[in-house]
Amino acid sequence: MKLRDDERRDFMRLATEADASVTRLTTGQTLLTRLVNLSASGCAFFAETPMEQDEEIEFMVQGASKRIEPLKRAARVVRVTQGEASHLIAVEFLIDPD
Repeated sequence: MKLRDDERRDFMRLATEADASVTRLTTGQTLLTRLVNLSASGCAFFAETPMEQDEEIEFMVQGASKRIEPLKRAARVVRVTQGEASHLIAVEFLIDPD
């Protein structure tokens, strides 16, 4: 089976279901979302509020237990797919310049 270019990934994508929060950096608005997949380079989540392609956000998902630090990353929206009740939003994590 041959992979299309958009199916090739540098990092394995893990299917998951978890609540996550997204803060829109332009407005400071925080949205509750439903994470559907996660990789080292980005993630995808469902949100009721649409976002713009190239919009920068802060993404955060809590660890499975209190002992695990939350995952918090700066990200950029790379794709928005409108569904019937929500939007599937794909983001790439931004590399820290430090």
